[in-house]
Amino acid sequence: MIAPSAAAAAALLRLAGSRAGIATLPAACRRDGLPRRWLSIMHDGGRPSYPQARACGRLVPKRTMGAPGARRRGYATAKDTRRVAVVGGGLTGLTTAYYLARKLPPTASITLYESNGRLGGWVKTDRVRVDVDGTRGTVSFERGPRTLSSLHINRWRFDDLVLYDLALGLGLPISTPPDQPRYIYYPDHLVVLPPAAPLLKFLCEPLVHDSMWGAAGYLLRRMTRDGKLPPDDHDPSIADWLRDITMSRAVGDNMASAMIHGIYGGDIDRLSARSVLDRLYWHYYVSKPSRDGSLMPAREHALLDALSMDPAIRKLALQPKGSLLHFGTAGMETLTTALADALRKQPNVDIQMDSPVRSISFDPREQKVNIVASKSPESENCQPMAYDGVISTLLSHDLARVTGDALPSLSERNSVSLMTVNMWYPRQDLKPRGFGYLIPRSVPREQNPERALGVFFDSDVGVVGPDEPAGTKLFVLMGGHYYDAHDPHAVLPPDNEGAAIAQAQALLERHLGIPRAAPCFAMARMAPDCIPQHLVGHRARMARAHGELSAAFGGRLYVAGGSYTNVGAMAGLRAGCEVAALAAGRRGTGLEQFAESEDIICMPSRKILVRRDRARRQDG
Repeated sequence: MIAPSAAAAAALLRLAGSRAGIATLPAACRRDGLPRRWLSIMHDGGRPSYPQARACGRLVPKRTMGAPGARRRGYATAKDTRRVAVVGGGLTGLTTAYYLARKLPPTASITLYESNGRLGGWVKTDRVRVDVDGTRGTVSFERGPRTLSSLHINRWRFDDLVLYDLALGLGLPISTPPDQPRYIYYPDHLVVLPPAAPLLKFLCEPLVHDSMWGAAGYLLRRMTRDGKLPPDDHDPSIADWLRDITMSRAVGDNMASAMIHGIYGGDIDRLSARSVLDRLYWHYYVSKPSRDGSLMPAREHALLDALSMDPAIRKLALQPKGSLLHFGTAGMETLTTALADALRKQPNVDIQMDSPVRSISFDPREQKVNIVASKSPESENCQPMAYDGVISTLLSHDLARVTGDALPSLSERNSVSLMTVNMWYPRQDLKPRGFGYLIPRSVPREQNPERALGVFFDSDVGVVGPDEPAGTKLFVLMGGHYYDAHDPHAVLPPDNEGAAIAQAQALLERHLGIPRAAPCFAMARMAPDCIPQHLVGHRARMARAHGELSAAFGGRLYVAGGSYTNVGAMAGLRAGCEVAALAAGRRGTGLEQFAESEDIICMPSRKILVRRDRARRQDG
């Protein structure tokens, strides 16, 4: 029985996030001689012709550290006196302003509005003096994103190329920690996942046994599929889609929900399979026409074509690396600080701190977008500032609020809040070595009354600073959709920092055996609305929002960020890069991809110059 079990386990792992199944594209799906939503780049070097594809712009190899204007693409003339504003000084907003400064001439002016007194948004690295049980030193804590996904074997997305371009332009070193074991907590203990787990041990886990029928159902579905592509309006929830292709709830409840907790903090009953799973969703329906081909969205080819020609970017992309990236002992805030410093050096960039935007409106006669920014909510007497173009990196519901009733498709608050707890213990033997563990929704309530999403072992991933004492550093993530009134198992978040820390200590005692009374340093904070949620119908909502933006603002108000496209720090860099290229070149909204067909292309693997040998790096 070992062989069938191994096959089923392999199917489970594909469904859980490593690689999806592939089906043949039938002739019945063709239109005008081409498969529906399908284009192919032929081996003779031909290129697809898909509409309005834009990327960050082809860049020349020469760089001046921290000088955005040194590598400017000629979208505009030297007499360009446009006034452009960026709303939001988080990671995406800073990246947007940086690329605008590179693409527009010095005669153009760029204003960045930030609502509070610091730039960087959720990216924050704190260095804290600790004195615990006689151990003293300075410990670095990541309060938001702790690493970046390297995407080093991913041939479906190429967001990492923007990071390498930024690192080269800003002079930032990039580090990659060794890959560590990853765990899922189920049902009452940590389960180490392949490849770190011995196969036989993994097959004996209840996590596998309880999902085996789902794996068998998936294999049966694969053998009996009719080969049809989903219709354009097909947009099931993750839970419904997985239940359909596995004939079981177990894969979604036990594995997919854990993965989604770690990325979105979200509910698989509400999140869109099409928007969130993306590659896994499409690989189930579309097959490669040749063994040497790699499937990717057509929009990825634009970015790949723009940045992979730069030999310095290629060199960074091809360096051996693990699945995670960071900036060494300086922490994640190194990136946002470098972006802010580079912008402050530009004479045509004005950074307005403590300036929350209260109103964004359009003057059709003057063809200007007017912004009112004020510390006080009573902003009637504030003088509006007129701009030729405005890029918003605000959450979608915040943008809808400041634009009045112009953007009804963005008015719903589709985001979740997280309680984050950073903890440091002056001992090193408190847990197994690894990246951390995620908690699926199927874990019994008594094993997770705090409604935690996962625990990350930061001391095994980050680089220890010169003054940082040895110890165990943990990051506990709680809440997400469990703090949402829509969730049937919703709970109230802790009402103060002490209560949040107490919940984290109770969780760690139950899961890792760390006594609640163990001496430690801890700090907690609530991160409201920190992760946008791409719910069922997301693509249709974004298509409507594209039309509303075009009609209400004449193509002069653009949007970027996780409310619209992929969530996460790496995706935020990509979004800022692309919207800057769009705004520097022509009118638009930033949502053009949702108004167009979802074209999938097949590119010869040998032409993907920023991924290592496919024979050694298998990835869809």
